[in-house]
Amino acid sequence: MKRFKLFGVVTILSLMIAACGTNEEKNNGSSNEGNLVPVKAELSVPEKVDKGDTVVFETVVTQGDEKVEDASEVKYEVWMEGKKKDSKMIKSEQKVDGLYTAEYKFTNDGQYQVQVHVTAREMHTMPKATVAVGNVENGGHAHDEGDDHPHEEKGNEHSHEESSVLIHFMKPDDVKVAKETKLITHVTKNDTSLSKAQVRFEIWQDGSEKHEWVTTEEMKPGEYTGTYSFSEKGEYHVQVHVENDEGVHEHTMEMITVE
Repeated sequence: MKRFKLFGVVTILSLMIAACGTNEEKNNGSSNEGNLVPVKAELSVPEKVDKGDTVVFETVVTQGDEKVEDASEVKYEVWMEGKKKDSKMIKSEQKVDGLYTAEYKFTNDGQYQVQVHVTAREMHTMPKATVAVGNVENGGHAHDEGDDHPHEEKGNEHSHEESSVLIHFMKPDDVKVAKETKLITHVTKNDTSLSKAQVRFEIWQDGSEKHEWVTTEEMKPGEYTGTYSFSEKGEYHVQVHVENDEGVHEHTMEMITVE
């Protein structure tokens, strides 16, 4: 009888341990496993093209062995060497199997940088490539006239041109007066998320001398978030400042329209 009771107790304890193990797997297992696998972007651009050529940029986005077809944002930034502040942003079109493409027409000779900005599954990556156009030695500055850039946006989203630190400010849509607005920026260094940085937003209305500062919290590696309520309608400057203890000191500026 005692043996039977002892066997029963052991059996119950075994079942309890197994149940705890199952619950732990549910909490720490496959449901979160995908979040631990980084999203990668494989950028493909030609190394050399002729002036006037229309080029197709291609990026395959993956997470582990899975092709990512639900990226929240994939767009290409193009600029001539030495002219980062005049960069162009081009929206991509999604094809199949995680492939995102865009077309761009190079109308001037020179050395160009092409960088794809990928935001997918709450992660961000920004690989970059170089394209030599026509007579690279002559170089020259790119002009807007005559360019054929479908879905093009002008961009000023990043830091100093030759720096390895890149700042990608997620410009909010439909900003309303007196409504708390979430401000998000991604920061990378050498194509890797830059963590433990001091990131602040400096905000002021166009034409005003009053500047306000918003501190941020790092929600995930390289992603910094703050909130701000705009008191009046109009155009506002939002300057992102990034610093850390290793000597990084970068900034970039955007304009936000408040309605």
